[in-house]
Amino acid sequence: MRPTRDTRQLNWLLAWAVVFCDIGTSVYYVPGILYGHVKDATPFFVLLTTGGFVLLALKYIEISWRNPEGGGVVTITTKAFGPMWGCLGGMLIIVDYFLTTAISAVAGFQYVGSIFPVLDQHIVVLACAGVVGLALLNIIGIRESATVALVMAVSALAVNLIVIGASLSQMTASQWTDLFRHLSPGRDLSSYDLLVGFAAAWLAFSGLESISQISPAMRFPLRRTTRWAMAAVIVTMVLTSPLLTALSIGILPPEIKATQSERFISELGFVSGGFGVKLAVVLTASTLLLFAANTAIIGAYHVFLALANREFLPKIISLRSATFNTPHIAVFIATFVPIIVILLTQGQMALLGDMYAFGLLGAFVFSSLSLDVIRWRLGRRDFGFWIGTLTTMMVVVAWAINLVEKEMATLFGGTVTILGLLVAVGVRRAWFIDILHQIPAVRRLQARAYSASENLAEEELGGVVTLAEAVALKPLYSSSTLLALRGESARLIQEGITRAKGKGESALYCMYVEEWPGLFNGETPHMPNEEGIRTLRHALQEVKDKNIEIIPIWAISYSAAEAIAKAAKQLEVDAVFVGATRRSAFYHMLRGHVIKGLMNRLPHNCHLMICN
Repeated sequence: MRPTRDTRQLNWLLAWAVVFCDIGTSVYYVPGILYGHVKDATPFFVLLTTGGFVLLALKYIEISWRNPEGGGVVTITTKAFGPMWGCLGGMLIIVDYFLTTAISAVAGFQYVGSIFPVLDQHIVVLACAGVVGLALLNIIGIRESATVALVMAVSALAVNLIVIGASLSQMTASQWTDLFRHLSPGRDLSSYDLLVGFAAAWLAFSGLESISQISPAMRFPLRRTTRWAMAAVIVTMVLTSPLLTALSIGILPPEIKATQSERFISELGFVSGGFGVKLAVVLTASTLLLFAANTAIIGAYHVFLALANREFLPKIISLRSATFNTPHIAVFIATFVPIIVILLTQGQMALLGDMYAFGLLGAFVFSSLSLDVIRWRLGRRDFGFWIGTLTTMMVVVAWAINLVEKEMATLFGGTVTILGLLVAVGVRRAWFIDILHQIPAVRRLQARAYSASENLAEEELGGVVTLAEAVALKPLYSSSTLLALRGESARLIQEGITRAKGKGESALYCMYVEEWPGLFNGETPHMPNEEGIRTLRHALQEVKDKNIEIIPIWAISYSAAEAIAKAAKQLEVDAVFVGATRRSAFYHMLRGHVIKGLMNRLPHNCHLMICN
């Protein structure tokens, strides 16, 4: 069965904010990384790559609406070439996410260090601690708010525009001349240098793939939402990335460019607007970069889950915490590898940037090529198709150049990808079963991973329905009471039974909402989690021989309060029973307070009853 799923919370503006919070961070570190390779030609290469970015962004619109279930490169490549190629695409994007987490965490604290120089000696430790903190938040299950993303994105965009405006207003005639000179390739660059610079500059638009990952959270009609969201991404990136890069290279003194390459934009803010503008840049840059690191962690563990669901990774990876319903093992892997990367590279941005290219461009290649193949099968031979193939050729060339030039990227990315594929083939062919069964801890986890499906007998919970099905059953099983259940609560169920009998009713709605925090929702499970199974089974057992028919409803939502309120409205009940909360204030801060949410969302004629 499939549950009621209520996760489409993003309109085009919120979707833009989520994507911009990812792709918009590259401007804070890419100009400095590129400057180390191509010096004053950096603005030219960013401008050159901007054209390719626009073409690729247009393809990601179609990738997103063609795959409303999400999954990004894994899903589109699977549809084009088959499951094993989809697995390869997944391994490439995982490499990208690992490096995104590492580079964003390091860059975030480097920007803080521009205000507090004493921190510069501890960037590696701080970045690792930051990733550990993000890991804990994701294990608890912080519910990323699209509204928070919107505030952050608008703030960062506004500060960037202020920096651009202040810089342009103070430029001298010679600086204008230098600016236009930096936007041309110059005579010293060979054809090969042009290719190398073009390949390296794609780093300026990392994060573009995130729109295809959040498609399950975007509102219908999906095609229109993705078009407007991506149009906003294109406009804001074209307005900021090339200009900020050009102004940084053209205005900053040579000694600043030589020593402060990790934080060009804050130094540009200081030169053009003073300490206040610099502080604003640091605040927006550091928070946005840490947000991007968190987004990469979420993206990585959702790719793990998608591959585990397709039986390319062990089921253990998809095991969820009994307390928080989060995939804590997947989160651990998604954060452990970036920490190792930060420690091995000692937070060197140039090295991290070089390593970044492998997974980023590899994912671009597979996504773009897969869409071309799907278009071809559908009989498309129009202008858009041929422009799409040209875009694919551009990213293929960029990836090929990076494979040769960025040896560290090829070594790291190739190793992770090959190991991942070996694990995938091994899981498919059951190579590791005998070995893993010799480890008691792994054996217990494996048993837990399969216990939910094995313990859920069809005859026990065969009556579980979606909200839409419960509404359709109203003429046969009508009730004015909805129980919002979490865990075994005999007292709550008894209160519901008493109320139903007092009103002369023979049915009772019991709803379990499985909270999926986050904007990367992944694939819908076929069965409730362990807590959901225990909860619904206990409810069915409690009403035996009591002449009450329970209508068990299972739903998945990013907000339990919103899902329960929606059910109360559609089922037209006049009372919702919930148990008194036993969660801490810290938990409510991260995941939301269900009772307070219900008080704000329930229909005015519906009473909220809290049972201790």
